[in-house]
Amino acid sequence: MTEPDEISRIEVSLRESLGIRVWVIADPYSGVRVTAISTTFAGMTPRGRREYVQALVPDADIVRFELLTPDEADFVELEDLAATPVQAELPLWPQALASGNADEITVLFPSDDYGTLPSPVVSTFYSLRGGVGRSTALAHAARGIAEQGLTVLCIDMDLEAPGLASLFDVEESVTEGMGVVSLLATAEVTGEIRSLDAHVLRVTEDMGLFLLPAGRPGAEYARLLAHLDPTAWYGDDEINPLRLLVEAVSKLPERPDVVLIDSRTGISPLAAPLLFDVSDINVIAFYPHPQAQAGTRALTRALLAAKSRRSTEGSPYTPEVRFVVSPVPATPEVRELYAERAQDWIREWLSVARHASGGPAFEALEEIVQVIGYQETLAASDSVMRVQGADDFTVVANWITGLVEPRDALGDREDSLAEPSKADVLASLHFAGETAENQEWDELHNTFLSTADVDRALDLETVVVIGRKGTGKTAVFRKLSEDPHAVVVTSPPGLDTHKSWTPDADVYAALESELRARGLEWRQAWPALVGLAIHQHLPEAPQPDWVEEPIGTAAGGSGYLKTDLLRDVRALLSPPQAPLLVGEWLQEIDRSLADNHVLLFDALDTGFGNTDSERKRRNEGVAGLLTTVGAVGPQLRRLKFKVLLREDIWREVGVPNKSHLSARSARLSWSNKTDYLRIAIKQAWRSTAFKQLVTARLNKPGFRLEDTPIEYWPEEFVRNAWVILASERVSGGRTAYTDNWVWSRLADANGDHAPRALAQMMTVAVSLERAFEAGNKYSRSIIRPRALVESLDEVSSSALDALQRDEFPELDPLLTRLREIGSTPFPAEQLAEASPDLVRLARDVGLLEAVSGPRDKTERYRVPEMYRKALTMTRKGQA
Repeated sequence: MTEPDEISRIEVSLRESLGIRVWVIADPYSGVRVTAISTTFAGMTPRGRREYVQALVPDADIVRFELLTPDEADFVELEDLAATPVQAELPLWPQALASGNADEITVLFPSDDYGTLPSPVVSTFYSLRGGVGRSTALAHAARGIAEQGLTVLCIDMDLEAPGLASLFDVEESVTEGMGVVSLLATAEVTGEIRSLDAHVLRVTEDMGLFLLPAGRPGAEYARLLAHLDPTAWYGDDEINPLRLLVEAVSKLPERPDVVLIDSRTGISPLAAPLLFDVSDINVIAFYPHPQAQAGTRALTRALLAAKSRRSTEGSPYTPEVRFVVSPVPATPEVRELYAERAQDWIREWLSVARHASGGPAFEALEEIVQVIGYQETLAASDSVMRVQGADDFTVVANWITGLVEPRDALGDREDSLAEPSKADVLASLHFAGETAENQEWDELHNTFLSTADVDRALDLETVVVIGRKGTGKTAVFRKLSEDPHAVVVTSPPGLDTHKSWTPDADVYAALESELRARGLEWRQAWPALVGLAIHQHLPEAPQPDWVEEPIGTAAGGSGYLKTDLLRDVRALLSPPQAPLLVGEWLQEIDRSLADNHVLLFDALDTGFGNTDSERKRRNEGVAGLLTTVGAVGPQLRRLKFKVLLREDIWREVGVPNKSHLSARSARLSWSNKTDYLRIAIKQAWRSTAFKQLVTARLNKPGFRLEDTPIEYWPEEFVRNAWVILASERVSGGRTAYTDNWVWSRLADANGDHAPRALAQMMTVAVSLERAFEAGNKYSRSIIRPRALVESLDEVSSSALDALQRDEFPELDPLLTRLREIGSTPFPAEQLAEASPDLVRLARDVGLLEAVSGPRDKTERYRVPEMYRKALTMTRKGQA
């Protein structure tokens, strides 16, 4: 705004030539407004008057003139000449661009509380310059949204150069008098939009994809277009054809879930209200060339200051903003370079945006930016309907569908069957978020899920079960230990079974000393430990004939103690030929058995202890055990080895013929998303109220869910049950569906998933939902998306705590460094001073993922969401 001293200078200069009836005031956006009444203007045209006044003060930025003779002034009602005009919040370019000049802009996005919007959700696709794939992005996003089962209406508002009908291959169906131009022109005269039925084209019969074309270009089209004046629609008491059109769309017989608008490029009159008034989410396409930087920056700031037609509790929403960077060169290195440049620009553009609380409005640019490389198939195609596999646009589709109000999984049904209320279900839900060793037997039975991986782990022919902590190894161990023929050799301490005994760090240390004194190795000690474990389970098993006292008995009748174990191991290994004798003794026991017995080994990761020397002892001990399994196992007919081992230990230890063991191993990785969701459904299924609700909603003739184990439910029923439990969509991210959101957020850097993390998330989410429900009812699902999202903080803290305290305390220095770095991804050089062994371990256990950088293929590391939040690291792109 012009300074007061400058206004006074201009006013004085003009009065010297025009007289005293001159008024100069600041325009609310820029420059000044001049009003003058003077005989000097007699005989001048309006243009001549303006040029005359401007010549008197050539350096003045005059944006509005009101120049009258005294006679003319008697017939004109002038504005209050002493008052500074009030800045009108109109969705037009001058007002919008001026509003974006603030140093800080407070925003309120629909996605801020992970909310959604009643349909139709309106999205405008816009680019300041042409040739950046705006219409292509819209068309492919439309197709992707329709393929998700939603109804999409595309509106071609690029009235000067319409092209969507051609992209959708329906150009021949556009007839004279059809389309947007005709509708808007008629509305300017009549004040109403008649039925849209005759103007809307169905693009394809197998999807809900429709098009409202701009019209059929011709003489009449050009005549009507020339008369359209969007700036006049926003005057006082004026008819607004654009808003009438949006209202008419909502009244279509097949009401769309989503409306996608293709806007004209540049500072065109109609583009402004599309962006700043009717749109819920704007998708801005640009190519990261310096020519686009300043203009797109101004546009972005204007969008942040805009107010959409939607509101919450009386406060208007800010339209969401997303960016498509297109089409960048396809070479990976160059693509990364352009992507980084674009993110740097966008980060600066959005840096002024603040939530009402004062914090930055944008956490991570990766959630709102999609970089699309040049693809010849897209560039060469005449129609989007003939191109397959445009996967880059799936993210764009999900930005929009994430805002669509999800289907009401708890809504009224046509039948009148009684079903429990949400309050009943919510009160009865309980998820087993605790570790498997702390679960009650009944709870373990009711929540244990059988999958292909789990079944392989349970198979007696599988000798090694591998997995990260929390992936279900101990649950498999407890399931196996239920068998009366199971023999527990090592186990987690404190299990509620008489079989749960295990050597501890002190016992392993004493065993190592004993072995060294006798010149033996761990592979020679394990057969002795196995034989002693068998005698705890089968006291009648054959005794070794070379020891003086019976082994496997407790001294003093007080239970078999650590000292008893060490005494017996010493006795078994004392003869010179002890390893051979012990091996033959195991074979004798094996021949005496009538049934198969599984030899169970668990807790090998923690049983040895966690100091450096104890971890070294552990690796040697585990290598010895696996050597024993490979050498002795094939000689036994009834005794079956089953070793449950943490994945990093399996990778680290060296064993002869390890490939043979690999062929008989099972890995618990939970790589199937549907099986992962079954974990939550099966645990929720213990609630009678939830079971009643789901069966009432989903049972079909000939298929009753309660009669079918959840392991065998078809994928459709698993997903529908999940929607009832946790809603369908979550807004604000790249993954529109809650199941995708959970799947991506609970993955470590290796893409592995832990059932415990999901159970913990559901436990926290239920607690949060109970609190939310007390003050703000949500009737679309049992758990609202917001509860899921906010539960991630606690789940992340728990996961990091387990990794740091229970599994890898040696990672402490690296975790401290990650907190200092503070954002992810980051250049690998920032870990230059960290131990290479720790960095390698962090990558092995899924804490770090190596990703390529844009320049000189510089390596970078990424921390997954699973751990990022607990490390208080921001994602790169936080404003």
